[in-house]
Amino acid sequence: MRRVYYALTFDQEATNKIITNVNILKANALQIKPIPENSIHMTMAFLGEVEESMIDELLEIRDEISFEPFSFNLDYLDSFPDRNSRLYYLGTNQSEELYALQKSLVKKLYQHKIAFHDRQFLPHVTLSRKTVLKKEPKMLLPINCTITSLELLESIPYKETRIGIPVKKIANE
Repeated sequence: MRRVYYALTFDQEATNKIITNVNILKANALQIKPIPENSIHMTMAFLGEVEESMIDELLEIRDEISFEPFSFNLDYLDSFPDRNSRLYYLGTNQSEELYALQKSLVKKLYQHKIAFHDRQFLPHVTLSRKTVLKKEPKMLLPINCTITSLELLESIPYKETRIGIPVKKIANE
C-alpha cells in the first residue's frame, strides 16, 4: 500500500519565498513543527492508502488532465485549530484556474471510480503544525506562484514527519 495524493508543487523562487515565511513563523513561535523545505506543496486531492496495482492508473489520470499554465498569489496567513495548537497555512484569494483544475481532477477521479477524501477544496500551503505563537508574525506576502503541472505524490516518513515525493510509473517486469 502507498499513501498518495495529487498536488501542485512550486518553482524554486516561490518555494524559497514560502520557506522564508516558514522561518518567520519559527522566529515568532513558542512551539512549532515546521513543514520540511522539501515538502512544500498544495494538495488538490488526497487519496490515502492505495494498492500498488493502482499507481499506473493514477498516473494516467494525472496525464489526462490538461491545462494552460496559470498564476495565482498566496495572499494571506491563516490557521486551523490543531488540538491545543494550530496548523498555519498560506491561502489564496479566488483563483478561477485553480478551482477549475481541482474540479477537473475530481471529475476524473469519479469517472475512474477512484476513492478519495472528498472535502470542500480550500487551496492552501501548510507552513507548520502544532504551532503556538508568542507574537503575530509579519509575513512577506503576496507570493506569486506559476503552475505548470499536476503531480502525484507519495507521502513517506521523514524526520518525525512526512514528505511527498513524486510517484513514478511501475516498471513492467
